[in-house]
Amino acid sequence: MNENNFEYLKKTLDGLGFGSKLNEVLEHAIRREMPSFSLGISSLRRPLDAKDNNAARTDHLAFKLNFNRAKDTDTYFLNSYDVSLRNGNNPAVVSQSFDLARDHRITALQAHKLMSGLALEKEVFLRSKDDNQDAAKQPEKVNMWFKLNLDITDAFGNHPLRTFRPEYGYNLTEALAKYPIKELDTPEKMKQALETLKGGNYLHADILIGKKNVPVSIVANPQMKTIGIYDKNMMEIRDETIFPERVSKQKMVNNQSLESSTNKNAVQAQETTPWEQNPEHQPTQKRSR
Repeated sequence: MNENNFEYLKKTLDGLGFGSKLNEVLEHAIRREMPSFSLGISSLRRPLDAKDNNAARTDHLAFKLNFNRAKDTDTYFLNSYDVSLRNGNNPAVVSQSFDLARDHRITALQAHKLMSGLALEKEVFLRSKDDNQDAAKQPEKVNMWFKLNLDITDAFGNHPLRTFRPEYGYNLTEALAKYPIKELDTPEKMKQALETLKGGNYLHADILIGKKNVPVSIVANPQMKTIGIYDKNMMEIRDETIFPERVSKQKMVNNQSLESSTNKNAVQAQETTPWEQNPEHQPTQKRSR
């Protein structure tokens, strides 16, 4: 058995959040010199929207890790893993396959967050087309947002994993600053909030609606370049609820625009049909015998 390779695989498993539970069965599979094999591990975790650290662990995750041996050597690689998530409050099962190279080494915890509908920011290394031609050139390190589209699946049964690079222009600080969030009144609190959301977590805070502070849960929404805000029942709170004055102002603008458009159309109609006069201005004609 290639001991160095075995040590590397153990570190890989630990770095991905699987710990050391699989080490024994991993060693057994390698010693059998199997060309490929899969190992399974499951765990119970707290729902990610739970505010209480002592909340029941009702999220069941089952992982299947897929290993392959190189054709010409005794070196093994962990290429991908499959995972299913079952929430105790929802009978539906969410399934996904993560390729370590293609999907930038998504960890077990990050998989849980993505499959729960959350977005997260992750530091990744990217190679351009020019870099691929120059193996000595170091890949660029960037912060990239990730989010699964849980509404659809592709031809392989996977939910598309969307990525948003810096040039996409998602500014989380600006997105937060648009809302009257009570806990963001100091630079230090803003920094903590950014770290929470970028880590793929819910930010629990209070937001001013009318004259009342309402407890909410906030998530990052990189695709729409904004944030999602939810009440205690995890129902979305829309902007028209938070900013009713904007809705009233927009209705007024829309009404004025509609009235202006109606008047303009009436004037155009008179100009294009000058022979049609208002009946009250037409002279009375007596019918001849």
